[in-house]
Amino acid sequence: ASLHELYVQAKDRGPSAVAVHCRVLVHLLDVNDNAPEVTLTPDAPPGTVIAVISVLDRDSGDNGRVSCEVGPNVPFELRSSFRNYYTLVTTQALDREVVPEYNVSITARDMGSPALLTRSTLTVPVSDV
Repeated sequence: ASLHELYVQAKDRGPSAVAVHCRVLVHLLDVNDNAPEVTLTPDAPPGTVIAVISVLDRDSGDNGRVSCEVGPNVPFELRSSFRNYYTLVTTQALDREVVPEYNVSITARDMGSPALLTRSTLTVPVSDV
């Protein structure tokens, strides 16, 4: 706590001693004696967010509704966070010695007829600790 409140009572030892009271407020000042801490985890556990992806289709109705998916055989998945926003997260721990870099194919497809789609590739380098 940065503030402490004390109540003090004092009286002398005389025959008709009268006690007096006072309140003492103690304000503590924090001294900058702790450096910032950085924790590095050697592996990104499943569920680690790698990227935030936004998708925009200027059409209206079903023609403007979009779904996204990642290509097969990668340890990532897309999670819809808000309308037209997705997070790319890990589905398993990544190891640079096994795969140093992933090229993640992302496909955005509208609900129109005929459906239109766009593919983008995101390169995800894996760091070594």
